[in-house]
Amino acid sequence: MSAVTFDYTGERVLVTGAAGLIGRALVHRFAGAGADVLAVDVDADGLKVFDAVPRVAPMRGDLAREEVADAVFARIRGDGGLDVLVNNAAMTDVRTPLIDIGARLWDAVIPANLRSAYLLSVRAARLWRDAGRGGAIVSLSSPGGSRAHEDQSAYDVTKAGIEALSRAIAVELGGLGIRANCIAPASVVGEVRPATDIPAGRTTAPEEVADAALYLASPTARLNGHVLHVDGGLHARLRTDPSQERQPDP
Repeated sequence: MSAVTFDYTGERVLVTGAAGLIGRALVHRFAGAGADVLAVDVDADGLKVFDAVPRVAPMRGDLAREEVADAVFARIRGDGGLDVLVNNAAMTDVRTPLIDIGARLWDAVIPANLRSAYLLSVRAARLWRDAGRGGAIVSLSSPGGSRAHEDQSAYDVTKAGIEALSRAIAVELGGLGIRANCIAPASVVGEVRPATDIPAGRTTAPEEVADAALYLASPTARLNGHVLHVDGGLHARLRTDPSQERQPDP
């Protein structure tokens, strides 16, 4: 069976969290499919990787700030509009037991992960509504959106919120042709390696996540309010440690 290819020639795509591992794969996949990509991240040095990449325009900004979201969409309007929004920006490295989390840390994670997606999704929806056309939003969730990680409560809360936001968009704006879906990846690393806690037996490549985004953003995917798990079967497994499993009772 031949691989499915997607043609985004002439499409305009906004990717947030563009300098990260998954973000870079998203930008390269969409640009490689012909899209013009606005790659936004708070990490100015990380964005330098796109300096020589055709059809990619880097932009630095803290997307949890409303004035930055306004600036991004002012640029989008100046560049001719938007077809696809990919909400990927997130703080992923906070590992603190719930009982030890202070309000300052909690208040840093929630805006970075959830408020940014809200600010951009609402602006994209208004842009499409006013233009009398639809559009696609793809947001990055996590297995933590429905199951808890150890010591990542704030992160998990934001991912559950991302999924709820996507459902709200699907329900309220689906009639306008606006679709919102999520990808929930797990164990994403730069080089795929064996993993005994993943049913597939290996980790996930960032390009696999990006390919799922290309699918969900395309007309081929008539999904709305859906969460696509790109996790090697992790979410389907009752326990993540195979050594703790026992044979079912006869």
